[in-house]
Amino acid sequence: MKKHVLLTIVTLALGLSWVGCNKSGKLDTASKFTVPAGPVALKTKWPLGERVVQSMELKQNAEISVPNQPNPINQEMTMGQEYGLTVLKENADGGHEVEMEYLSVRMMMTMGGKPMVNYDSAKKSSGDSANPMAAMFQKIIGAKIQYFMDASNQVERIEGVDALVGRLESSGPANMANSLKSMFNEGYFKQIMDSSRLLPSKPVQPGDTWPIQMEIPMGPLGIMEMDYMVTFQSWEQHGKRTCARLEIQGTVKSKPDPNSKPAGMSMTILDGNVSGVSWFDPELGMVIDTTANQDMKMNMTMPANPRGNTAAAGQTQTITSLLKQVITIKLESVK
Repeated sequence: MKKHVLLTIVTLALGLSWVGCNKSGKLDTASKFTVPAGPVALKTKWPLGERVVQSMELKQNAEISVPNQPNPINQEMTMGQEYGLTVLKENADGGHEVEMEYLSVRMMMTMGGKPMVNYDSAKKSSGDSANPMAAMFQKIIGAKIQYFMDASNQVERIEGVDALVGRLESSGPANMANSLKSMFNEGYFKQIMDSSRLLPSKPVQPGDTWPIQMEIPMGPLGIMEMDYMVTFQSWEQHGKRTCARLEIQGTVKSKPDPNSKPAGMSMTILDGNVSGVSWFDPELGMVIDTTANQDMKMNMTMPANPRGNTAAAGQTQTITSLLKQVITIKLESVK
């Protein structure tokens, strides 16, 4: 179970690599934007005082092969989270200070058809006290991260990560808390806030394409590399908003992080393919909706020391997972 929890945390990080910052409330009003005859700049906007609430859902099917087990384990998981983004300050140089607050987390997971986790922070249960995952997630709810961004919407620095890590250290079994801590590093939070990463550096029009390369640190598990091609497919009405439909195709793989201390653990992503669609509203200056599909093979090598068996010290084992997951990111509200 402990190893599978680590795999779950890793795949959650993979799913969150799609998270961008969405705009809202105004979705209920018709766009005033007029489609131009030529190229247009697709640029993120951060209106001072605005608070955005955004949700993300990850649905995953995994086939997990564990050494010395005759048959793969089938795992199904649904993971959801909601968080708020508040624009606190606008600097004279065009930069912004934005605060992120975790609002809710939910997770359901079955393994081999057997329920393993069923937690929803919005629905308190008497069984939460005996659920180590619940204890950790409860510590995350209410945590706040401060982002200091430059005029190009790049994150210059982050505050609050150490406080969140401190919350995790005081919750749940040490091995699970350490697994979450390995994900909740500054690199992870930077990619959550990197709302401009799929956007072009110059004005574009339907039919234009541009490449996107990203590297996302994942602590001791290495660095995830993403190589995408984005196509401005068309102008499209999405709800009441006039949006640029951006279609994404690409690959994902991993490499070791020379600056990390993996403590005998390593991760390799093979045959990773990504496809998705984002709707960008140029009037609001934000992506308002994203749907993405990820298929990949992941090998995770870790020390093999079952139940404190000192004879197995120094040995390793590799767990292989074939993953299929769908990530949906939606705007919920803005005030």
